[in-house]
Amino acid sequence: MDPADVKIRIAQSLEETRAQYHQLLAELSEDDWHKPSMNPAWTVGEVMFHIITALRFLPADVSLIRKNRRVPRLPAFLFHRFNEWYARRGARKTDRGHIGALYDREHRRVLVLLEEIGPDEWNKGMNYPGWDPQLSGFVTLEQLFLYPCAHFQTHAREIRQALHASEKMAA
Repeated sequence: MDPADVKIRIAQSLEETRAQYHQLLAELSEDDWHKPSMNPAWTVGEVMFHIITALRFLPADVSLIRKNRRVPRLPAFLFHRFNEWYARRGARKTDRGHIGALYDREHRRVLVLLEEIGPDEWNKGMNYPGWDPQLSGFVTLEQLFLYPCAHFQTHAREIRQALHASEKMAA
């Protein structure tokens, strides 16, 4: 595939995901924000913040790939503990009214970075330790830029399942 086409396809996927994030956010009530998600350790609001981490950390990962570095090898339990702490802390510092702007800010950063990727860089990558099945093994820059889309889809599905289960229990 032509490298310019790769960039266009990724940008379109990121834009579609941004629209879907905002649609999901608009569907959530203030009560929904505080309900448990499918992960009993996190609320729906914490998962909505967590979704943004895929965008927020993408530039750092791109930098590691470009410098031929690798992901630090933390034990999985430490990675997951940090992930949990970061989502809870971040969600406490934001709310439904501001999280959309936070998503948009990180989204714009990723789009700017996407434009900087040269045609010869798309197959560069690095090995990920498997903390997340969607980001595991050798991951190219192309796959990395598409990860926020898959990450969102997974968590959006979980949020909707949790809210549906909550509605059934309330009925």
